[in-house]
Amino acid sequence: MNIPAAPAPAPAPAPATVVAAPESELGPLLDAWDQAHTAATADPEWRHLLDEMAHPRTTQAFYRLAAGR
Repeated sequence: MNIPAAPAPAPAPAPATVVAAPESELGPLLDAWDQAHTAATADPEWRHLLDEMAHPRTTQAFYRLAAGR
């Protein structure tokens, strides 16, 4: 009598990896964006998002400081 084996469990998904480019790589791109889109950078919320993308390490440091208080 052949008894079928239970299917193997699915492998666990790999943890998400965040890769942040060095801040110096995105700085020139942010400057070029500022020059090409002056109306968009006048909005402080939009500018804040661009700064967070261009300076991920600084943003992470602020989050760590805020969590510590």
